[in-house]
Amino acid sequence: MRRRRVAFEVFSLSAIDLFASAMGAFVIMAIILMPDYQKEVRSEGDLKFLEELAGRTDAILQDSELGRNDILIALQAAQTQHEQLQAEQERISAEIQTINAEKQAHADQPPPPPPVEEEPILEPTGRNQVTFRFLGLKTDQRQILFLVDMNAFLGRHAELVKDTVVRAMDSLGDGYEFGILGFQQLDSGPNFIRWPDKGLSTMSNTTRNQANRFLEGMKDDFKGSSPLLAGISEALESPAQAIVLFSDGLPNPSFNEGLNANRLVRRVIQINYAHKEIHAVTIGDYYKYRGTVEFMERLAKNNGGSFLAVSD
Repeated sequence: MRRRRVAFEVFSLSAIDLFASAMGAFVIMAIILMPDYQKEVRSEGDLKFLEELAGRTDAILQDSELGRNDILIALQAAQTQHEQLQAEQERISAEIQTINAEKQAHADQPPPPPPVEEEPILEPTGRNQVTFRFLGLKTDQRQILFLVDMNAFLGRHAELVKDTVVRAMDSLGDGYEFGILGFQQLDSGPNFIRWPDKGLSTMSNTTRNQANRFLEGMKDDFKGSSPLLAGISEALESPAQAIVLFSDGLPNPSFNEGLNANRLVRRVIQINYAHKEIHAVTIGDYYKYRGTVEFMERLAKNNGGSFLAVSD
């Protein structure tokens, strides 16, 4: 008799159905929770990105701050250099203006020749009599200042300047009060060289010799430009009642408040409120420069003085 085969089943249909239901429930829950999971993952990614971006931003800001400091330093250096270049440009421009003034009007006809013979000194015989006379310059004042323009372009005539001042000084008799004031424009500003150190000195053999030595020493010190307005202003502060200006008649507008020849004459008239005499002696190649003689002549005429031109 044949034995029946018995089959053993591990899972029943009920167990399989249970497992399938559980798996389905898991899948449904996973689907439901998936968006939140994705949001969290994205949030973590965004947070890391923001942290990295913040780090890069801090680095950029730090670099920018360092760069800003470098730019400020470079800007300050550039401004300093600009100021230096501007000062150099003004100096060169002033020299060019003076050079151009020297070169102009070579073809102009010379003005009438100045007197060539020195007139004798007249002794005073009454009030307002002429007591000083030099090549046509004359005054009854006894306090006289010789004002000498010492710019570089007049330096080529330094010997003539010295000799002319000496001749004028020799026209003074004993007892006159006199002084010498040289002026020039340097980089530091108007520069004055004077004898005596203060006020005026009484003419005598001793003071005449001292003044001659002073004039001899001035010959090698002609430089810079011509601040004529500053020179006349300084001269007007002295006790002298008559000023004799020795110049080439080419004041640089850059160092005379930007004034041209006509306006400069008017400005001198304004500051000469004490009505002191201003005599003008043009020295050098005055016949080459247009307007030089006219300027110096007008300056003297409008300040109660006389005009004289002297050339080599």
